[in-house]
Amino acid sequence: MQRLLADAFAALFATLSLSAAAQPALTPEQLFERVSPSVWVVHTLDSERRPLMQGSAVVIGPGRMVTNCHVLRGARAVSVGRENMSFGATLEHPDTERDLCLLKVANFTAPAVSTAPTDSLRAGARVYAIGAPRGLETTISDGLLSAIRRSASSAIELLQISVPISPGSSGGGLFDAQGQLIGITSAGLRDSQNLNFALPAEWIAEVPERAQAALAAKAATAANVGASTSAQTTPQGDRVFEYRLRERQTGVSQPVVFRLDRVEGERRIFNQGERIERLDGGVESVDKPVSGEFDLAMPPGGWVSGTPEPGSAWRLDYTVRRNDLVIRMELRARAVDTTTLTVGSRQIETVRVNYSGFTHRVTGGHMINSSTYEASAWFSPTLARMVRFDARTRNQHIRIDETLELIDIRAE
Repeated sequence: MQRLLADAFAALFATLSLSAAAQPALTPEQLFERVSPSVWVVHTLDSERRPLMQGSAVVIGPGRMVTNCHVLRGARAVSVGRENMSFGATLEHPDTERDLCLLKVANFTAPAVSTAPTDSLRAGARVYAIGAPRGLETTISDGLLSAIRRSASSAIELLQISVPISPGSSGGGLFDAQGQLIGITSAGLRDSQNLNFALPAEWIAEVPERAQAALAAKAATAANVGASTSAQTTPQGDRVFEYRLRERQTGVSQPVVFRLDRVEGERRIFNQGERIERLDGGVESVDKPVSGEFDLAMPPGGWVSGTPEPGSAWRLDYTVRRNDLVIRMELRARAVDTTTLTVGSRQIETVRVNYSGFTHRVTGGHMINSSTYEASAWFSPTLARMVRFDARTRNQHIRIDETLELIDIRAE
C-alpha cells in the first residue's frame, strides 16, 4: 500500500511537471500572482506550545506541502498559515538526509505548483524565490541560477543561486521564468555576496519512497537494539565519558562527566536522568547545562546527529530558554571534513561541522548580547557523541571563548 501511494505521488508530480512545460516567460508581476498562493509560512511549537522555528512551504498537491526538514527540527506541533488563515499540519514523509519533508494538511485547498523538467535548467537563467524571510510572508526576490552543482555521477545535488535568502526562507519555492518550481530554497553563506542554494525540485517525487526505506532501516536497527538490550538494560563497556570544559582566554578549566546509567530502546540515560541522548547522538533533554555553551545554546535535538556528509549544509534558526536567559540563534551549519582525534589511547574518526551566524541573548528582559557567532563541532558517528566543541562570540557586554573536549572514555 505504501509503495502504491509513493508511485501515485510520483505520477502526479510527473504530470504536473509535463503539463507546465513549454510555457512563455511571465513578467515578475504575473509570476507572483500565479504562484504566491502556493507558498505558505510554517510555524512550529515546542512541547510547551511555545514558538520554536519558522520557515516556508510550497503546495505540491491536494493537501500536501514540502519544506526543509530542518525547519521542523524539535517541533511538537506544526501549522501553516498566511494572512489571517492557519491550518494544522502533520509530518507525512521525512527525507532528513536530503533535508526535504512532506507535510499533510487537512481541509486545505490552496493550488499546487507545477514543476519544471530537469533538463530545462540552465545556468545563467533568471529565477525567482518566494518565501517568508524573517517572517515576511509572500516575499518575492530574483536573481540568477548561478550554477548547477552535480555529483561525481552527474546527478544534480544543489542549485547555486544569486537570489537573496534569509532565515525564514528555508522551504520556500524557487521558480523559473515560466513560474515552474525548480527548487526548494535551503541555505546561504552569510559572509558571501548572494551565494545561496536550493535543493532540486526533482527530489520531491522521491521523498515518499526514500522516507519509507529510511523508516524500514530504522525499524530494523531498533529491533536489533531492542533484542540486545531487553535482557540487559545496564550497558556494558564504555559508560563514563569525561570532558574538560576550558575557557581559552583565562585557561580556567573544569571536568564534566557523563555517566551512562541505562539504555531504554533508542534512548541513553545519563547522570540519573539529567541528560537523555538518542542512539544516533541527538540530545532529547538536558536538565542541567553543565557543559557551558555546548548545553546553553544547543539546538533542539542537539548540535549534530547521525552521520552528516562533508559538504552538506543546513540552517539553524531557533530559540532556547534557560530560566530567565533567552537565547536566539541564527546559524548556518556546514559539514566540512573528516578528522581523526585522539582521546586517551584511542584514535577516533570525527566529522567536523562549522557554524556561523548570529546570537541574541536576553536576561531579565534586558538584551545582554547580540553579536556574531562562530563554533566548530567534531562529532563521532561511531561513539554517537561530540568529541570536541569550540564556541566564540564577543561584544562589549559578554565574551564566550570555550572548548569542551572529550579526554577520557572508560567502563567505570
